[in-house]
Amino acid sequence: MMGIGHGSGMFGLGGGLFMMVVIILLVGYLIYLGVNSQQASNQKKNEQQMEPNALEIAKIRLAKGEITFEEFEQIKQHIK
Repeated sequence: MMGIGHGSGMFGLGGGLFMMVVIILLVGYLIYLGVNSQQASNQKKNEQQMEPNALEIAKIRLAKGEITFEEFEQIKQHIK
């Protein structure tokens, strides 16, 4: 005979197994969240690096001859 607290876990004999599965799922979910947030952070950083700012665009336009140096200086003053 078994007394109180011997053998039967939370849900009978499978209680220990159930808790182990819950812990494994929880750890897996936390890993998933960490990887997902890291990928989102990297994607955002890449998008920021690819977008040229207004001064860079003005420099490119000056180099192509689309604007004069005076126009470039005016743009630079408006940006700052």
